Amino acid sequence: MIHRGLLFWSVVAVATAVGLFTVKYKVQDLEERIDRTNQKIIESQQATHILRIEWAHLNESERIEALAQRHLKLESASIKQVVRLDQLKPESVPPRRDPPPPSPPRTGNDVPSSTLPGGGGRVAAEAGSPSPASAPLSRRTPGPTTPPRPASIQEPATSGPVGDGQSAAVSIDDILSRNEGGSR
Repeated sequence: MIHRGLLFWSVVAVATAVGLFTVKYKVQDLEERIDRTNQKIIESQQATHILRIEWAHLNESERIEALAQRHLKLESASIKQVVRLDQLKPESVPPRRDPPPPSPPRTGNDVPSSTLPGGGGRVAAEAGSPSPASAPLSRRTPGPTTPPRPASIQEPATSGPVGDGQSAAVSIDDILSRNEGGSR
């Protein structure tokens, strides 16, 4: 009986000693990793400090001015180079670019009915084609679809014919009809 108890406690003591040694070595490894990480942090902080000092030196205004005089050979502007805007010749003003041409009118088949408010029936009815929801499945073409356009654009007017404080609401259909009427 004494041998069994002695054997049990000796196994427990050996297991505890082995466990303590493994924990001790794991802790030492972790401490070494922490020390290496802290050393890397200190090195990066020193490198960052050196880079900031170099950046400050490179951005000194006197140094940049001396480099510009040496390499760019710029001259100071004279009063003869300054001109009022109304004194410029019309030829010197760059020509205005034309606005892009308007997109063609949309049909009901351009946009899936699930992405339009009201199922797309309004757009299809205005375009003069059947509604995509009521069109037979065989007539639908599987192809790229375009996102729906907003129904109206409302932005505060700051100047122009509307006036201050009023809002200018223009629907896309109005814009399209004006563009189509002007090109015909």
